[in-house]
Amino acid sequence: MPFAQQLWQAMLRDLPLISGPLTLFFAATIMLWPGDLLLPSNKKHIWAPITLGVLAVSAALVANTANGSGFSSMFQVDGFTRGFQLLCTAAAFITVVLSQPQLNALQEQTVEYYALILFSLGGMQLLVGATDLVSVYFSVELMALCIYILVAYLRTQERSIEAGVKYFLLGAFSSGILLYGISLLFAAGGGVTTNLLQLNQKLALATHNNSLLVFAGVLMVLVGFAFKVAAVPFHMWSPDAYEGAPTPITAYLSMAPKAAALAAFLRVFGTGLASVHSDWSAPLGFIAAASMILGNVAALRQQSIKRMLAYSSIAHVGYMLLGVLSKDPLGGARAVWLYLLTYLLMQSGAFAVIIHLQGTGEGERLDDFRGLARRRPMLAFAMMVFMLSLAGIPPLLGFFSKFYLFMLAIQQGQYLLTTIALLTSAVAATYYLGVVNLMYFKEPTGVQLPRLGTALALTVGCTCGLVLVGTCFGPWLLDWAQTITWF
Repeated sequence: MPFAQQLWQAMLRDLPLISGPLTLFFAATIMLWPGDLLLPSNKKHIWAPITLGVLAVSAALVANTANGSGFSSMFQVDGFTRGFQLLCTAAAFITVVLSQPQLNALQEQTVEYYALILFSLGGMQLLVGATDLVSVYFSVELMALCIYILVAYLRTQERSIEAGVKYFLLGAFSSGILLYGISLLFAAGGGVTTNLLQLNQKLALATHNNSLLVFAGVLMVLVGFAFKVAAVPFHMWSPDAYEGAPTPITAYLSMAPKAAALAAFLRVFGTGLASVHSDWSAPLGFIAAASMILGNVAALRQQSIKRMLAYSSIAHVGYMLLGVLSKDPLGGARAVWLYLLTYLLMQSGAFAVIIHLQGTGEGERLDDFRGLARRRPMLAFAMMVFMLSLAGIPPLLGFFSKFYLFMLAIQQGQYLLTTIALLTSAVAATYYLGVVNLMYFKEPTGVQLPRLGTALALTVGCTCGLVLVGTCFGPWLLDWAQTITWF
């Protein structure tokens, strides 16, 4: 049988493994052309429910994809892959729902917006299943290129354009570092493979002969990934991108790309670089500690709610890196996935409240939350739940995911990092409680708020309800997390 025919048959055999991402790519392409040509300009809002339908189909395909490896062992489907793919898809779904009030108010409904979300999500779904450094790199770039454009989506606002350009320049720089690190690891492994499992074995043998080459490659890959998750000191793009991007995209940035990049972090370092754990554990520990400290301390000084949440997100990445540092890949993956799940619920609800306030010309500064309890009591209550849960105050849901992560870190002997995490969590409570203080103990200064629209009301209600329900079943949630089978 000719080689081309064998290759074609192999591709057809492996296509079911990526049925979820393929659905997203196909739908996004049809939406851009010819779908957009057939739809009048005043009917662009119709793409929102269509996008939600595509996301639901993709989620169903992801959930029902059988375990397997394909494309010359460059992509693998297992419980780990499905779990993080579903997290990213849920984040995209919530983003589309949150986008409707702002896009309608600004008259910025375009098919490109939804197509870019689908393309970026496709890159994320490929990234979490990538088992080769080449497929990791191309998935990262597919995800990032779409998000650069989404950050600068509001073309008439200088702040949005500036944020997009900064994000693009620093993102391109980090991609170059990541690619150079991959090339060094390829050379250190003998120049024969970039597959994570095979590379891990090669590096274990090459460490004594090419220790400097291995360390340089590992360090560069670590820096590249640290840029993608906005960990200190590679976080410079994050506050500006969060503040300048459309608020629904800010919410998307804080959830989906972080989930995908952390999944790749876990797989690359837990599988491909496990044999050289000593080369990257100390630098990553420093990055985690710096992220927790600087993220929380810098958040104390912010007057913009979006910048405060940006620095808060940096601190949360520091906490989640404790799971990457774990010598137990399975336990680390469980802890990070559970943390991301609860984080997604809390962030979605908080950003829904912010978007509602922005509908009245407020919601940019912390002072806009003054007296919210008198203006909209239920909205203030929901925001209080989200803030207290993000702070990890017991017995709210955020406490249990944090407890599980810190417990794992202690079991792994990471006493210093866990101590830093606990102390910085106390610092975080200061600025989260500051928002609660403004809502309940300060006189209102803004205008009377209108009732929530359907999309925002559903988002705030469902996320707040899930946080409260999760709080009631917190101990059972921890027991369930320990039974998750990834591999």
